Amino acid sequence: MITRCAGRPGEKTLSLSQALVLTAVFVCTRVWAADGPLAFITNQGANSVSVIALDDNRVVKTIAVGDDPAGVAIDRRRGLAFISSAGSQELISIDLDSLEISSRVKTGSGPLGIVADMRTGRVYVADWYDNLVRAYDAITLRLRAQYKTGKAPSGIALTPDGRHLIVANRDEDSVWVINLTSGLTVAKIDVGDAPFGVSVSRDSRRAFVANVKSNDVTVIDLIGMQPATAIAAGEAPYAIVHDTERDYLFVTNQQSASVSVLDLEARDEIRRIEVGEYPEGIDTHYASERIYVANWFSNTVTVIDRQSLAVIEEIEVGDGARAFGKFIAH
Repeated sequence: MITRCAGRPGEKTLSLSQALVLTAVFVCTRVWAADGPLAFITNQGANSVSVIALDDNRVVKTIAVGDDPAGVAIDRRRGLAFISSAGSQELISIDLDSLEISSRVKTGSGPLGIVADMRTGRVYVADWYDNLVRAYDAITLRLRAQYKTGKAPSGIALTPDGRHLIVANRDEDSVWVINLTSGLTVAKIDVGDAPFGVSVSRDSRRAFVANVKSNDVTVIDLIGMQPATAIAAGEAPYAIVHDTERDYLFVTNQQSASVSVLDLEARDEIRRIEVGEYPEGIDTHYASERIYVANWFSNTVTVIDRQSLAVIEEIEVGDGARAFGKFIAH
């Protein structure tokens, strides 16, 4: 927690006499804020988001949101977390300081995958049923653009250079690369069977997609816009994070209750870590050297030490933890 003094727009200030009593010009209150790292875990069965303070891995608040929340994205620059709720067909923003809902808007038929661009102030939401990605203004949640995709877009990611949106289309076994300047799809790349989660390397040269039904990860060369290799993972790989320091991938395997550690140089699985039942979302907090995994059926978050690859803690959250996307606010 941090101490905040009132004085921003919308905050109540005290009279001079009151302020003198408190030896301050403004009233100071204690609020949760993203100055400490927070994880936002969507609980699909509970229609809520569990907020975990990563300093001590404790749930500090549970926020009621729309029906069937799944996707998560963070815009640290604007102090917002974004949630996609498929059941109520909503995009919802949460203020990182107050941990209250800031805004919400109806969006399409089946919002799922979501990613935020902190530079442009846009939030991109993949619609599973409408075969579209919609772009919204991060503050107002007004629709700014939309892009056609393949069938059943699921995971989406931005290249760090901000030029391209990477879309995994589950029902046509493809990844589309959309140029965000022109709005054109510049590549349609065949991958494994039922691609879902997707991640991009920090240098914007590679994308990684988890193929749920072929039990592997496709590594895509974004320079040549073609698949480079496929690496076997566990059963039903779902979501991915890239360890840039060691060039590893950490991949959740839904049906084997595990996380595969893939060495990209060796093109092989070097470790399989047992986690909760039916793991889905995964994200990394580098400052604490920890990896967080949301387990849908166990209603928990597994904490893994990034160096030793050992499980160090289990955190109880709400029913149906999914946290699909980048869910840690650093």
